[in-house]
Amino acid sequence: MRSVKSRPTAVVAAAATAISAAGDLIITASTGLVNVINSPRSNSKSTMPLLLRSANCRILLRFLLFSISLILRIVLLIVSPLLPPPPSSSSFSCNPSCSAISSSSSSSTPVRALLHVLSLVSVLPVSSRKYGLVRSLADRLLDENLLLSPVGGLRSVNRVALSDAFACTIRRLEAAVASTTLGPADLISGVVWSSLRWIGAAEEESGAGKAALAEKLAAEVLWLAQKMADCGSAGEAAVRWAAASGLGRIALSADPRIQVALVRVSVFMFKKAHRLQAEWCEEGGDACDGLLVSAPQCSVSMLRTWLPLLCRAGSGVGIPVLEVVERADMLRVLEGMVEMLDREQQEEILALWLHHFTLCPESDWPNLESCYAGWYAESRKLVLQSSL
Repeated sequence: MRSVKSRPTAVVAAAATAISAAGDLIITASTGLVNVINSPRSNSKSTMPLLLRSANCRILLRFLLFSISLILRIVLLIVSPLLPPPPSSSSFSCNPSCSAISSSSSSSTPVRALLHVLSLVSVLPVSSRKYGLVRSLADRLLDENLLLSPVGGLRSVNRVALSDAFACTIRRLEAAVASTTLGPADLISGVVWSSLRWIGAAEEESGAGKAALAEKLAAEVLWLAQKMADCGSAGEAAVRWAAASGLGRIALSADPRIQVALVRVSVFMFKKAHRLQAEWCEEGGDACDGLLVSAPQCSVSMLRTWLPLLCRAGSGVGIPVLEVVERADMLRVLEGMVEMLDREQQEEILALWLHHFTLCPESDWPNLESCYAGWYAESRKLVLQSSL
């Protein structure tokens, strides 16, 4: 126990010593640089030529930057045993928080076995020659469960396994999309991780590989949602996708091809949410039994999270995001969803649409102008009636 506790202490002490040495070195170099720059000139004959003085300044500045880089690498080399390497996206192991194999909800053997196959589909790269085998095995098991037990029984096995796999894949998709976007903090962390890669503590992953991983996971989210719809869990898939607000935000600044993949998923989810909303209106709320939220709440969340992406996606992509027929059909779905909301919710959603629609001059879809005009006419009519 004493040796285990003394190791971090020794590492921290060594790091502190290195940082102190770095400070002394930087101060010395800075003082020398300032002295050279501000050195007095006695007369014009004994004055150092301006070109030589400038060259000396550049040399000292380079020495200063080299000293900072060297000390940073030494510090990272010392503390690297305490820093676990970042998980690779191509790692064969799934995040324990996403792994539902050991969860209490997966008590039966068929559920655990199916979850194992689905988790392998998620973590295997498409380039692996075993990916197609595992994917076809998952399709076979899911389809056979539906054929052998059309109602209840094995259908519930599919629901439990697909629900857990769907939630896990959405979390992995959000992490993958976030890794492709660069913010101010990423510039700082990039320096640190480049130093870690220099000492061999981390592996570099190209931006193209991260984007390909995000596209793969988006395609698998769509595949899982379609399988959930086959076993009667389309409403749950729509609710989970609508609740992925973090993914919806970072998708606005993602790679255009990732945006295209997310739009295709969103189109499928919007249609399911619209159908759920229509059934809720017809049956008075009975269509939402077993869901965490009501159909109107799901529709509002879906529009809040993914309508901005529909307005902005496709910029810079050489292929159309959707075909002409698909766009027209999707526009009718959006108009129907907005019209079934109450007046305050319509105002919120239409204001959100107008903001993002006008910020993207390259795209003219989805154009909800007629829906906006209809809502405004109804609001104006209410004002006129109240003034009488």
